[in-house]
Amino acid sequence: MRRFSGWIVLVLALVACTPRPDFTALAPETSGSAMAPQEPRIQRLYVATTRRAEPAGSTNFGDQPAENITYLRYDFAVPPTARKKRYWSDGTPDPQHDYLVKDVQILSRATFFRGVARDNADNDEAQVPLFVHGFNVRYPEAVLRFAKLSADTAGPDGVGRFGAPVLFSWPSEGRLMGYLADRDEAQVTREAFAGFLSDMSRARGDVLLAAHSLGAWMSMESLRTLALQGRRDVIDDLDIVLVAPDIDILVFRQQLAAMTPLERPIVVLVATDDRALKLSAQLSTKRPRLGALNVKDPVVAEGARREDVQLIDISSVKPVTAARHTRFVNMAGVWHELEQNAGSFDAFREGGAFVLNQLGTGLLQVGSVIGD
Repeated sequence: MRRFSGWIVLVLALVACTPRPDFTALAPETSGSAMAPQEPRIQRLYVATTRRAEPAGSTNFGDQPAENITYLRYDFAVPPTARKKRYWSDGTPDPQHDYLVKDVQILSRATFFRGVARDNADNDEAQVPLFVHGFNVRYPEAVLRFAKLSADTAGPDGVGRFGAPVLFSWPSEGRLMGYLADRDEAQVTREAFAGFLSDMSRARGDVLLAAHSLGAWMSMESLRTLALQGRRDVIDDLDIVLVAPDIDILVFRQQLAAMTPLERPIVVLVATDDRALKLSAQLSTKRPRLGALNVKDPVVAEGARREDVQLIDISSVKPVTAARHTRFVNMAGVWHELEQNAGSFDAFREGGAFVLNQLGTGLLQVGSVIGD
């Protein structure tokens, strides 16, 4: 099974803050829409959601939980020069600058997974990327970010590098003050996501699961459920990346204990100055959050080695917002250099603590930084 390679650029960029689109931005293009001067490139993506449609039967999904997963397929027209700061939602899309939905289909469960397998059969990266968003994310922005950033990974020939990635969207309220409600919704979604991971394993196998913030907690809870059910076949099909995980450190130890031994270490991207995670800790147990651990602490570094977890500190990356919870998007600028460097992830097959060094040497093992 391959390690992350270039798709991590997409994963990390998904947590960036952008102005929030509404459902009009996901409305399929009509014949009256302005047309681009040339045939647009199409980016396909698959979405599974536990949000309830509003109204029933539509493709507008709000913040209330549904009894069952809804499966969808989107085809987006990729604009020649996309806007960097916002998405259209004023009823006047510009195909030169805006991502437009060319087609959206609600699929049966069987059709969805057949499509995922088919459309990723020639995936250059071998793995199917599966992303789980975090706290304070609304459905339209989750889908649009995913479409845009999937298309951004295209090569010089304009061909999308990652086939048809998959997004799992759970019913976040999409409000800063909705944190406690989001925790409840993430908890409610655990069982459904465990079943979804099992289906993904059967359909395609070899999945790169990347989960951000509160979505990382939900993902680990689902993986713990699978482990307790004896479904190690599903877990072994995954490479797992936790991005700024909002997980109490003792909770993570319990989750990990149920899952070990793992074929490959879980990768955890951390930043010691993540203010959102510090606030999360203050609102609950006061214990450190996994995504804010200090890898230069010898106790933390030794614990990572002992538990076979790769902790990677990316505090050197410029933060995106004052909360410093979404700085990961800025890794895109250095990631391709890291891929070519012997210090990239592929060089580290075992657990431990590492620091991202943007000066051209890739990842540094903590021992070389603190002089162990």
